[in-house]
Amino acid sequence: MAGAPLRAALRVSPVMSRLRIAVLLVLLGPLPACPQATSPTPTKVESKAGAVAIAVAVDDPRAVNATEDYYPASDRGTPLSPPPAPASPGTGQPDETNGKCRLFAPELPDPECCERQLGFDVETVKRACGLKLYLGESFYASCGFYFLPDVVAAGVPATWFRISNLHNPTPKQAAEEHQTYTRKSTNDPSFTAVPIPGIEGAYWSEREDLHWAFLPGWSVVRQFTWKDDSCTPEGLMAVLRALVAAPEIAAGTGRQGLIPVANPPPAIIPDPGSAPAETAPADPAGAAPAAATRSAGSPPG
Repeated sequence: MAGAPLRAALRVSPVMSRLRIAVLLVLLGPLPACPQATSPTPTKVESKAGAVAIAVAVDDPRAVNATEDYYPASDRGTPLSPPPAPASPGTGQPDETNGKCRLFAPELPDPECCERQLGFDVETVKRACGLKLYLGESFYASCGFYFLPDVVAAGVPATWFRISNLHNPTPKQAAEEHQTYTRKSTNDPSFTAVPIPGIEGAYWSEREDLHWAFLPGWSVVRQFTWKDDSCTPEGLMAVLRALVAAPEIAAGTGRQGLIPVANPPPAIIPDPGSAPAETAPADPAGAAPAAATRSAGSPPG
């Protein structure tokens, strides 16, 4: 029976076992866990547009944050953005680098020279309408010509005229077709095309500040368009007569220069007092052409 107390003393109770395990864990410290189970989840940040983005911290004085994006900065701390693309030639300013025409379009990108010469003469229009500076031409469905009333004008909208050729056989039929289309598209039954007084075979129409003329004289009908402020009524009639009188220029004919002219250009009668009499050629053979170009009201030279 003497061994019974010894066996009782050596028996470990369940409470003592748990206590010893706890002490052992304290002494050994926390055990390493599986890295995959303890890695932190990346923080998700909602951007202004609602899209999920990963927060990125940039600790660099050369970086500038702009609209949630980071750009390299210059020495002054401003973002380096690519320079704007240069405007296409002729957009917003006249350009003659194409070698074919003086190209100009107020806003149209990549403008092109007009496809065909249609009898438009820049100097005739400048004289008739009191315009000083010809900016250039560009083609978009029809050919547009742009002017300024003064060579030093700033912030003034360009004055424009447009001309195109139509496939109608006569100006009357072209005007009637335009009348039908405009009445239907505008729901305006009063819109009417009428003959142009003083120009046989020509018709015109108007709506608000826009005007259209349908011109005879060529194998194709030409439509001429302008606005109220493009020219005075008297000057506009002079332009229309010049267009009708201009000899037809066949499609594909080469240009005489960068500036549109009638072919041949209209004779310009100089001021009678601008040239001294002694400058006239003495050769009688040269006098005949001079006399032929003299207007009926000009005094003899």
